[in-house]
Amino acid sequence: MNKSFKNLILISSFLVFFALSYLIVLYAYGYQFDFKNLNWIKTGSLFIKTNLSDAKIHIDGKLKGKTSFLLATFVEKYFLPGNYEVIIKKEEFSTLFKNIEIKSGEVSQLAHIYLIGTEEINDFIKNSEQKEENTDYFINKTDGLLYRSPKNGKTEKISSEPVYIKNYKLKILRENIYLASSDSKAPGVFLLDSEGQWERLHLSPANDLILSPDNKKMAIVAPNEINVLWLKNESESPYFKEGQKELILGTNEKIGQVFWFKTGWHLIYLTENNQIHFVEIDNTGGRNNLVIY
Repeated sequence: MNKSFKNLILISSFLVFFALSYLIVLYAYGYQFDFKNLNWIKTGSLFIKTNLSDAKIHIDGKLKGKTSFLLATFVEKYFLPGNYEVIIKKEEFSTLFKNIEIKSGEVSQLAHIYLIGTEEINDFIKNSEQKEENTDYFINKTDGLLYRSPKNGKTEKISSEPVYIKNYKLKILRENIYLASSDSKAPGVFLLDSEGQWERLHLSPANDLILSPDNKKMAIVAPNEINVLWLKNESESPYFKEGQKELILGTNEKIGQVFWFKTGWHLIYLTENNQIHFVEIDNTGGRNNLVIY
C-alpha cells in the first residue's frame, strides 16, 4: 500500500467522520431528512396527557407506546410536519380519535384527554346534585325591572333597564346576575352590569346557564345546542380568552339535563331518548362526542 493510497484512506475516514458527526448533530437537534421534498427539516413532537396509565397510543395505525405509570403521559419526538391520526384506547374505557397537526419545531399537545367508563359516568350523574335556583330575584311584570326580595328583608330594586319577556331563567354565577332567555322577542344571554343595564352576551335562545367547576367558563344550554362562554383567560393550552365563545355541539335531539364533568373540560348531557353523551370542550385534533349508552 503506497503512501498516496494511505493518505486517501485517511482523508476519506475524516470526511466520513465529519459527515456522520454532522448528521448526528442534526438529528440531536430534531432535524430529519424529508425525502419527499429532498431537504432537511426540523421535526415536531407530540405530548399527550390522559387520566389513565397504560393507555395505548396508536399513530397512523401503528402502536407507538403507552401512557406512563406515574403521570399518565405520552411523549413522542421526531415527527415530520404534517397531520397524524391518533387513537387513544384502553380496554373497558372509551376510545378517542384525534387528527393532530404537528408543526416544525413545536410540541403539539393533547392535554385534556379523558377515557371514561360506563360505571364512572353513571356514578357521577347519580351523585351530581342539582343546585337550587335562587328565588330571591324576580322581574316585575309591571315595570320590567329586576328586584331582590329576600325572605327576611325589604324588596330592593336591582336593575335600571326594563325587560318584558316571559320565558327566562335568572342565574347568579360568580356573584354576577345572568338572564337566560328563550323568549322569541328577546332571545339570548344577558349580564347585568354595574349600572343596572343588561349587556347581551349571546344572541340565540338559552334555556339554562351552568358554571364550570373551575369557575372559568359557562355552558349556555339551548334545546338543540350547547355553547361555552369563557369568563376568564385559560392559562393552559388551548389558551381560550375571556369573552371567547365556542359552539360545542348541535343536535337534532332535544337536550335534557346537562352537567359539567369534574375535569372542567368535558360536559355530560342527556337527550330526550335517555342517551348519555360525554363531549370534549377542547377541540384540539377534533372534538369527540361519545354516546355512552
